[in-house]
Amino acid sequence: MRLALVVWVSALLLLTSSVVAAEEESSKGYQLGRGYAIGNTGIRLGGYASVHLESLGDVPWSLNVSDASLFVAWDNGSRLRFFSELEVEDSLGAGQQYRGVTTSKADFLIERLYLDYLVNDNLTVRIGKILTPVGQWNLIHADPLVWTATRPVATDNLFSEHVSGIMLHGTVPIGEQSLEYSVYGDYSSTLDPLRAEPPYFDNALGMHLRYNVNDNLKIGFSYVDFALQGSANIRNHLAGLDIAWAYQRFAVNSEIVYRNNDAAVNNNAWQGYIQGVSPIAEHFYAVGRYEFFDQPNQQFGQVGVLGIAYRPRPPLTLKLEYRLGQHNRDLAPDGLFASFSVLF
Repeated sequence: MRLALVVWVSALLLLTSSVVAAEEESSKGYQLGRGYAIGNTGIRLGGYASVHLESLGDVPWSLNVSDASLFVAWDNGSRLRFFSELEVEDSLGAGQQYRGVTTSKADFLIERLYLDYLVNDNLTVRIGKILTPVGQWNLIHADPLVWTATRPVATDNLFSEHVSGIMLHGTVPIGEQSLEYSVYGDYSSTLDPLRAEPPYFDNALGMHLRYNVNDNLKIGFSYVDFALQGSANIRNHLAGLDIAWAYQRFAVNSEIVYRNNDAAVNNNAWQGYIQGVSPIAEHFYAVGRYEFFDQPNQQFGQVGVLGIAYRPRPPLTLKLEYRLGQHNRDLAPDGLFASFSVLF
């Protein structure tokens, strides 16, 4: 574990150097976390990087550059816009399980790639590969923007993280408040047959609504009818509820999903979490989360996560947490986790 700490500190110094460089560039118009505009072309470059360290009890510790993402956005003020996120996962790994330093698990992914056409103030047509609009976490997903190094099981276990197809989305005013909506169709079996890790859609039709109750509270509802690749003859129906509350430096987030299908076994599954964030000092936050999840082995899993996050600036986050639970070895094993991430 001593070697892990040395490698961890080295990684922190490497990533922190990007912050120093960003500060030096600030006088030229660059701001960390806001990307870099290329002249008057309408093109803006950005991205994020994160380093993760984990120790799972009897499993050897590991450290890896888990994400290195590049954002490319184009917006020249017309109705047509473009966005892409290209990512290299696990580009560099170190630890006892790797027996040294390796790049053997590196994987290149097209995380997002789409065109937007703005029909009017309330409707946009999006075509391409997008993040599945179920709940909150999957839409945020970037490590610098979330509060923990680990991801709740309910945010990616029962459905695909991505949709490849077409989506209609926008915002409709309701009195003094507003309703965000998205309706989408997925055709991944045709448009994106080479996917990353399962589960992934074969085809799907879904929607997501989010009502902005006020400046502090948002409530969302998701529904998607889908088939997964490898089991296209089984129809799945998933419904979800999500709530996000924030006041000053406090925050509470929760998501619950229920999936039903016509399979002979494991045809019903509930999963969910609730997470709270509270300031404990300047730039320091305490984070706690409870999760529950049905599993294919018929066992009901539960975990608790307790951690601390240091956020000196919004684009920079250092996290340390411990996860402990019951019947959780397969989906969310006990262990100590840490991460450092920066949004460019």
